[in-house]
Amino acid sequence: MSTKTRRNIIIIIAVILVLLILELIFRPKVLRQSLAEPFYQAKKYSRAEDLFRKNSLKSDALANANLAKCLYRQNRFAEADSAASIALNSAKDKKDILYDRGNIAYQQKDYSKALKDYKEALLLNPEDDDLRANYELTLRKINKQPPPPVGLQQNKDDKEKEAIRNILEGLDNKESSDRQQLHSKQSLKTDKWW
Repeated sequence: MSTKTRRNIIIIIAVILVLLILELIFRPKVLRQSLAEPFYQAKKYSRAEDLFRKNSLKSDALANANLAKCLYRQNRFAEADSAASIALNSAKDKKDILYDRGNIAYQQKDYSKALKDYKEALLLNPEDDDLRANYELTLRKINKQPPPPVGLQQNKDDKEKEAIRNILEGLDNKESSDRQQLHSKQSLKTDKWW
């Protein structure tokens, strides 16, 4: 290898190192977030908590939401609730944080707060089945109602489907009669030639 090629390789490596150092200096939150996620996935919540806590100092919604999840996993529900509330104040997308805060409130046996958070989250994300299940579970907990038997739930679903079919059939019949009336009105008109 020639000295010119070696010099070019060294320059390229030096530029990459300088860019990496600049990245670490100007964007340390990104590095801490990247380091914390594997700790969280490996269930090393206290290590992940330290990194998320450093990021959460400036009211960063994502860092506070992640901190709340770490604290929740460590059964530190009061701290988790505080972090989730801070995250909620600065978050643009609130549905996941509301869901997490509802879970935290449920674990603290504050069912009315959990119900409120689940309801808000459901309004933002009505398709989430887990969220709906948690909402219904909390409702049953508040009302102290036992869960419905599985057979009755299926029967209820069948009744709902039948009701929907009946509504659709009624709408079809109404549309058909409207068309017939419109057609009969049009056929009654006679073209006057004068």
